[in-house]
Amino acid sequence: MKHLYSLVLVLIALTSSHLTYAQIIPNVTYTNDNTITCSGTASAAPTGGTGAYAYLWSTGETTSSISNLCAGNYTVIIQDANQDTASFSFMITNPCWNLTINLSTTDCTPGNCDGTIQMTVTGGTAPYTYNWSNGAGMTVQNQANICAGTYSVICTDMNGCTTSSNTTVSDPSIQNTIVANLTSTDDSTGTCNGSASVSPTGGSGGYSYMWSSGQTTSSISNLCAGTYTVLITDSNQDTTIASCVITNLCSAFTVTYTSIPASTPATCDGSVICSPVNGTAPYTYTWSNGNTTQSISNLCVGTYNLTCTDVNGCSFIGSISVFDSIGTVIPLSLNLASTDDYTGNCTGSASISATGGTAPYTVLWSNGQNGGFISNLCSGIYSVTVWDSGSDSTTVSFVIADSSSTYNNNPFPNGAINDTLYTDLVANCIIDYNTIDSTSLYQAVYNSSSQSLYVTWAVYSPTDTVYISDTLALIGNPGYYSLTISVYCPNKSGNDFFKIESVIYFDGTNVWLSPTLGMDEQLLDNLTLYPNPFSNSISVDNKDGVLQSLKLIDLNGRVLSEMNQVNSGLVKLDQLESISSGTYLLILSGENTSKTYKVIK
Repeated sequence: MKHLYSLVLVLIALTSSHLTYAQIIPNVTYTNDNTITCSGTASAAPTGGTGAYAYLWSTGETTSSISNLCAGNYTVIIQDANQDTASFSFMITNPCWNLTINLSTTDCTPGNCDGTIQMTVTGGTAPYTYNWSNGAGMTVQNQANICAGTYSVICTDMNGCTTSSNTTVSDPSIQNTIVANLTSTDDSTGTCNGSASVSPTGGSGGYSYMWSSGQTTSSISNLCAGTYTVLITDSNQDTTIASCVITNLCSAFTVTYTSIPASTPATCDGSVICSPVNGTAPYTYTWSNGNTTQSISNLCVGTYNLTCTDVNGCSFIGSISVFDSIGTVIPLSLNLASTDDYTGNCTGSASISATGGTAPYTVLWSNGQNGGFISNLCSGIYSVTVWDSGSDSTTVSFVIADSSSTYNNNPFPNGAINDTLYTDLVANCIIDYNTIDSTSLYQAVYNSSSQSLYVTWAVYSPTDTVYISDTLALIGNPGYYSLTISVYCPNKSGNDFFKIESVIYFDGTNVWLSPTLGMDEQLLDNLTLYPNPFSNSISVDNKDGVLQSLKLIDLNGRVLSEMNQVNSGLVKLDQLESISSGTYLLILSGENTSKTYKVIK
């Protein structure tokens, strides 16, 4: 029994000894990543178990110590010689993870270096240091009085943790310039087949277009010879203007003639030899007698018309006379055709053909050009003189009219419409200015379907009123528009013959001559001006404050003196000593209407 008891004690001792050695204690120590460069470490020094430990880290490493650990969760499994295991999990932290900065800016006022940057730092461990791209000191957190530009900063805390950011300070006067990149092709046939196109860069994108021809696309076509301008606007309302000149390649094309007379008036043996100049071969010829050759023969006495066309489609139309050797003469006469400048971009043209006289002919236009056709004509009065090879000559005068023009880039405050009218309604261009009391816009009616403005102007005198009617274009938004008509006469040369100014209000459907908005300007009719006749000055009683500007013009529309931003009370337009004696017009303008009065010196 005693021996049995001893055996049990030995077994208990052996069992207790085995359990003690199987319990592995990992004893893991670790350091955090304090520099955000994965500088963490971990090390295991296990005890217990049966020695000869093996290690397996969650990183895959099998050594007792590991390094270069970034912030994160890790685990190690330790196994002893008896295949007993123990595990330990831990977390590596990075004290820099929550270090952030926020930058807020105040832009510069136009043209000044008065911008600011305010920095807010969160996280990390103070104190902080700063490294600015503009070289500001390491302790400078906020910046003031800085110019427009882009700024960057690196913020470092006491543990060496860093973070960075950048921001931009703007100056509204510094714009990203819009470049139009305009290209064009000329009118190669004389049939208005020119084109122009813009491909803008720069600015803020979202471009819109307004051409002087009224089109709003990036490309325009069917252009006659002339100058074309485009206004490009980006999404920030920044603008640029570009222009191009479309040339009519046919304008220099002409034909010279040589006429060989017939032997007698009854003998048809005359001939004509012609030579194209400044065109492009091959040419086609169409004569009024049916011939299609360059030169024609077996001709009787008479006049022969020719249409010559080059390979580009440029055409020349002319005529030449064949006489007999005795010298029978057909009187020189001219046939003139013209097209008006309807677009306001100098797109008028004129052509002349001569008959009779003695060919060849010499042509001289009043603008100095030669040849049977001229183009790029602005509105105005022109003449052409044709000489034959003898001593005969004939002159014809004509008018290129501008019957309707709209200009949307001169606000008053919403727009301005200017028109040139040619008329003989004013007593065949002879008007006695000494009898003019005033002029005004008598009536204006808008037609929405044609976007036309039908206006009637009145010229008042003590005994009569002359009415002048015209049709204008009104393409715009509702608002106030200044309206000016310049009246010319076909048989009068020089500057403006007569100019009348007024203001209308357009509500989108109707036109109002006396708008209900703003001040009641019927008081303009009650203003007192004196002295009249005047000597050195003109005074106007503006006690009601309705008058805003004065303008003194001569009878040709030239401004002699003016005053803008008129105050209320007594207004004096002085320093008129140098003005010659005569009759003048004084235009008094309020906010929305104007009146014209005759004054005499």
